[in-house]
Amino acid sequence: MKNIAVLFGGVAPEHEVSIITGLQVIEKIDRKCFSPYSIKLSQEGDFYYYPALAKKKDFLKIKPKKINFGKDEKGAFFVPLKGLIRKKIYLDAAYLAFHGGLGESGQIQGFFEILNLPYTSPAVESSAISMNKALTKEVLERHGIATAAWARVFSAQVRKGPDKLLSEILKILKFPLIVKPVHLGSSIGVKVVNTRVELKKSLLEASFMDSEILVEKFLKKPIEYNVSVRTVNGKIEASEVERPISEDEILSFKDKYQKGGKKTSGMASLNRELPAKIKSSLARSLKEIAVKVYKLTRASGVIRVDMMLDRNQKILVTEVNLIPGSMAYYLWEASGVSFKDQITNLINEAIRLHKERIEKRLIYESDIVEKFVNSKDR
Repeated sequence: MKNIAVLFGGVAPEHEVSIITGLQVIEKIDRKCFSPYSIKLSQEGDFYYYPALAKKKDFLKIKPKKINFGKDEKGAFFVPLKGLIRKKIYLDAAYLAFHGGLGESGQIQGFFEILNLPYTSPAVESSAISMNKALTKEVLERHGIATAAWARVFSAQVRKGPDKLLSEILKILKFPLIVKPVHLGSSIGVKVVNTRVELKKSLLEASFMDSEILVEKFLKKPIEYNVSVRTVNGKIEASEVERPISEDEILSFKDKYQKGGKKTSGMASLNRELPAKIKSSLARSLKEIAVKVYKLTRASGVIRVDMMLDRNQKILVTEVNLIPGSMAYYLWEASGVSFKDQITNLINEAIRLHKERIEKRLIYESDIVEKFVNSKDR
């Protein structure tokens, strides 16, 4: 029986979305194979353990305990900061259900690498690149993968004076445009603009959300498609293709998470056509591009690649989701893999990959420190 820390929440605008994903994992994890420990990272950056959490309905009833992580000769552990019983709980792996912010951009991944603990998600390098929409575009376009025409501006430039920036952007791009904070997900802060005034307003608003801003050519009525990609036992696989259905001109936060009134299942709530009713040749192309994106961004674990088909029937990659909403479990269920098995596969792959990383660590010893310490000062 392996001890698994299931982490969710995080210092991110998608904090609540992440909680939903984390609770979905906690409910479906195979308790015959794993002992899950539910841990929330607060918006203030503190970790809290929810003892005996097994059902989502109990989440708000349990009083969490503030904890710290550590490492000793036995391995990585967490321990309560207060109370008479402060027993260390040793871990075999961390299941990351974060979205955006510190949990998806590489910092948490680096933290667990220091603790020498396997974790489920792309590693630091992949996370840092793919969480930046502009950097992702640069990587993909360099290797022949098409994206929508774009420009990048920095928030500091916007605040100094947006008028010059507007002129520079409009030399490259024509209305309508879409403005996106570079590091945010779940469609937070995304605006479609049709005039110079709207562009200026949206840039100013976005400058208070993120350090960088992406401005893209907005495609009217494109057909959107999503494909999840994962690695199992070292083999890369692509899921069935889904076609999200939006009531708005863009796939909004409401479309993704707030359908069905008071009830929500995270990204699983989204209206969709799954599998998408498309020609096998198009499905094959979408999957091939998604797998290529997975490889180019040095991804691992499970990700979701969002794409669009423009009026010229050209496939454009719009976003790479390193820890997808609801872990994209519905895409793999449509491919014949239960959510429980998906969780098991992801944990086992994380442990396998961690062993590979350890084997490649190079410890180079020499006597240069001893010589420096014993040398006479000049």
